[in-house]
Amino acid sequence: MKSFSEFQFLCFSQWLEVCIFWYVECTASAIQALVLFKKLYLGHRKNEIHNCITNVVRFIEDKQMPDGSWYGSWGICFTYVTWFALGGLAAAGKTNKNCLAIRRGVEFLLKSQRDDGGWGESYASCPNEKYIPLEGNRSNLVQTAWALMGLLHSRQAERDPTPLHKAAKLLINSPMEDGDFPQQYMQNCISLSSVGEKLK
Repeated sequence: MKSFSEFQFLCFSQWLEVCIFWYVECTASAIQALVLFKKLYLGHRKNEIHNCITNVVRFIEDKQMPDGSWYGSWGICFTYVTWFALGGLAAAGKTNKNCLAIRRGVEFLLKSQRDDGGWGESYASCPNEKYIPLEGNRSNLVQTAWALMGLLHSRQAERDPTPLHKAAKLLINSPMEDGDFPQQYMQNCISLSSVGEKLK
């Protein structure tokens, strides 16, 4: 097993066939589930699980972009999947000290943090397959939470908690009077451009 897929598309060519696509976000989630399973069921298929995690960690590391991010298919886009990738790698025992991919992923998140402490990525990142910030240097609360969780997975607090404090302050100060958070516009949840490319 090199990675995990979420679902199957039917690809239409001369014949009908089932195609499976592999995703960093699904793979990272599977690593976290397997690590938890290992803790709950000591020794059960221990070698198979170990080998699986080793192989899929390699998949995640290989999918990393030159800027340290990962391309996402289920959310917008690089911020979203970087959160998943850092969580999966951390669950597999990778740290800032022993994993270049974690260091590069953290660097991507820290470089894309806004002055107000948040993160904001445009939906245009998906079809263009490169990181594009929200217009007007705006932050998005959901994306800020994703980035904050990615930094927490990578144990950023042990190195420099300042970026975490800035993000938390933005989130803490964002609820409305009724306690709910403002609804912020986010174009498409799934990167359909990546789906379309894979179906060609």
